[in-house]
Amino acid sequence: MGLPRYVTLSLDFHTDGEEARALLSTAWLSKLVAHRALRLVKENEVLADLSEYRFLKIMRSKCYDILPNRRYVDGMLKLIYSTLKSARALGVDMEKMELKQWLLFQSDGERGYARGNMNIRLTDIHHVRVLTLDYGERTRYVVLELAIPKGWRKLVETLIERATKGSVGYPARIVVKDYGIGKYGLHIHGEVQVMVPYSLYLEVMRRYNKPKGDNVAGVDVNVNRLDAVIIDRYGNLLSYKTFWLKNSTFMGIRRKRAWSLIGEQIHVLLKWLYSQGVSVIGLENPEIIGYLRYYWIKNGERRRRKWNWKVSMFRNSIIERIAWKAPLYSIKTLYVNPRNTSKEGEKTGKKLGLGRHLGSAYIIAKRTSKHLKRPITQKLL
Repeated sequence: MGLPRYVTLSLDFHTDGEEARALLSTAWLSKLVAHRALRLVKENEVLADLSEYRFLKIMRSKCYDILPNRRYVDGMLKLIYSTLKSARALGVDMEKMELKQWLLFQSDGERGYARGNMNIRLTDIHHVRVLTLDYGERTRYVVLELAIPKGWRKLVETLIERATKGSVGYPARIVVKDYGIGKYGLHIHGEVQVMVPYSLYLEVMRRYNKPKGDNVAGVDVNVNRLDAVIIDRYGNLLSYKTFWLKNSTFMGIRRKRAWSLIGEQIHVLLKWLYSQGVSVIGLENPEIIGYLRYYWIKNGERRRRKWNWKVSMFRNSIIERIAWKAPLYSIKTLYVNPRNTSKEGEKTGKKLGLGRHLGSAYIIAKRTSKHLKRPITQKLL
């Protein structure tokens, strides 16, 4: 599992009246595309085994009558295709798959004349222009005002500048989080999710150009804590520390707020590792879950709901975030086999005077160091 192609920025918006109506109709038409595509796959599961190119070519013509815009249709079909691949990897029975309650639509990024994205385009740092379609197939452009966090301002400015010059494209998605009828008619609260190329993210947001030392760290990720152990290249224990995620693990907290708190702790972790001379972090290899952990598929047989929530919201996603944030601190990451890390960590931790989770982090660090010493090493991320 390598680094991501894109990093997603979620930018809030509120709108009402005719603009809200136009966004909502486009989202519902997009959902109808997803429903039809899933139904066709259930009727003929061979479709799920096709290449993405063949899948799009066959399904596009079957969905264009619902949403007559190729970019939006392709955007929905690519999400469905990714979901199907994840479902195959997890052994999910496709007959029992259903779509969850979501409303969204997306368009791929394009270079050149499209200035980043033809359908969902950032016109400046505070506004995005969105192409919408109503139920009568009439099109209309809607301009939304965005709330840009201070830390992302430079990144968004650079993205718009590069897209205007035609050197970069960015996929973008409109997600309807909430809607209803109020004093001023229909209103919508949602997010514009802009996928920034990871190379650009790293270029703009990098904090350090080279590591301070050559030490190795192992990080054990759990739903309420990050445990880090640092060793030298000879396996000697140098330092350890626990970073708590207590304020972000309650199911009542809003997801965006939870990820903000988690992101802050990840940066605290990485800054500490950098200060301790770490150049490589070892992480447990996360499961292949893909889009199943977000909006798309629900399958009642996958354990209990709280387990699904914890795994999807935290552990695997946190591991991925550590991996793609680490290069900001000039720290590389390496995934290692997670087998028996807890069992071995508990046993080894007692000998070293460490708790169970810190013991697991020590085992991860040792496995990482072992990989680095091999003549043919696993690729560093």
